[in-house]
Amino acid sequence: MGAGVPATLGPRRRVWEESQVADGSHRRPGVRFGVAAAVGFTASLLVAWGSAHPEFAFNRYGWLEPAVDAIGNSLPLPWNRVAIVVGVASLCAVWWQMRLRPGGTPLTRPWLLATLWALPLLLCPPVLSGDAVLYADSGWIENQGGSVYRQGLGSAFGPFGSSVDPLWRGHGVAYPAVSLLVNQAVVAATGNHAYWSIVAMRIPALVGVVLIAACAPRIARFLTPQDADATARAWWWGALNPVLVIHFIGGAHNDALMAGVSVLAIYVTVVGIQCRDPWRSRALTWALAPMLVGLSMALKQQGGLTVLAVAGLPLLATLRSTPLPARLWPYARRTVIVTAIAVATFVTVSVASGKGFGWTEWLTLMGAAGTPAPFALVSGWGGDLIAWAGADPSAFRAVVGFSSNVAVLGVLGWVVVRFSDRPVAAVGWGSLAVAILGQSMHPWYLPWSLALLGLGPLTVRQRGWVAGFAMAFLTWNALQTVLWHGA
Repeated sequence: MGAGVPATLGPRRRVWEESQVADGSHRRPGVRFGVAAAVGFTASLLVAWGSAHPEFAFNRYGWLEPAVDAIGNSLPLPWNRVAIVVGVASLCAVWWQMRLRPGGTPLTRPWLLATLWALPLLLCPPVLSGDAVLYADSGWIENQGGSVYRQGLGSAFGPFGSSVDPLWRGHGVAYPAVSLLVNQAVVAATGNHAYWSIVAMRIPALVGVVLIAACAPRIARFLTPQDADATARAWWWGALNPVLVIHFIGGAHNDALMAGVSVLAIYVTVVGIQCRDPWRSRALTWALAPMLVGLSMALKQQGGLTVLAVAGLPLLATLRSTPLPARLWPYARRTVIVTAIAVATFVTVSVASGKGFGWTEWLTLMGAAGTPAPFALVSGWGGDLIAWAGADPSAFRAVVGFSSNVAVLGVLGWVVVRFSDRPVAAVGWGSLAVAILGQSMHPWYLPWSLALLGLGPLTVRQRGWVAGFAMAFLTWNALQTVLWHGA
């Protein structure tokens, strides 16, 4: 708590903080740029160095790139694991110290800072996840004329097949059509190289990160034009948070491109609202933005939640001035139309690609990785207990899975109503609910939610809980992953 902050918690403290930031008074230096750059760069370098060790390659011959294996082996066990955890924790610490506080000065040159944090991770092996290997193998299979939906990962015995995690080998993927097209393009462009094709999966991820960084601050200024720190807040939550750095950039997850296209759809809606030409405005808000939502769905299905923002923003003045429940009808009516356009785009792209909807057969496999999602823990531990007692746990696990779906739908319904006057926040809180209450919870599900929640002011308590959860989950995941590999 900064000097002079009233001890009283709750709304009065929040109002005081916002007033101090808004009028620009009592500014004090925050984390200096040089310190933030040096600590973040070093933290990312430690994560990259530790991840280069051959023990993290699923292939028994290591990363299949001698120089990378040599760099990795130069940091012997267990120091490579220590380096990863220390790097992740250090990145979390410097990020938290950079948060906006009453009287604090926003950090300058965020683009340069984000670049410096990302640099050590660009050429290293996938960080804390083998999903990039799955992307490369699926691209190889599709390029050979096969279907990863029907034949499963590792089926083409190509340069990536032997590196596929045994947990997923022989199974299909739940990634929609455009996600597979992206994988195919990356693998083909990198000549099917056993290592560099996997690393190149960062290219679409970086495109997603750049879209977030370019669009989020502009959306934040539109939503809170009187907030002098809207841009800095959007940067802090959206492009500098350590979960994005470690898992979107380091892990090369395809959630990054989905999130980027989703934020682009919201930005296009904002541009349409501000456009003076009525025909262009309608084209952007009624056509291009919903179609971009459909494209984000074709990358990963949860991108469809963006319809809440794309439909609600053009009605923002009405939604803010109309009390519940009267505001729900115009919001619902426009959401139905926007959803229809987005779904039509999604279906058209899926059919035109020739890949169809085979991903639907593999949705139930998402919970097989043993994540700490609450319902997944109940299903796993309860099912194991039932199996230990000599009974069949399948019925119990089916009930838990159904309960998870009901919980997600129930919370989403509450979020839509509760934040019906803040449609972008509705997508942020809704996507966070899906990440936590679904049957699979990974840290790379969070950056999209964090970017969206950063587009509007949060209370002190909300900021603390959300940021605290993100940092704790990221650090725990790093520790759990290095211990699992070392088991």
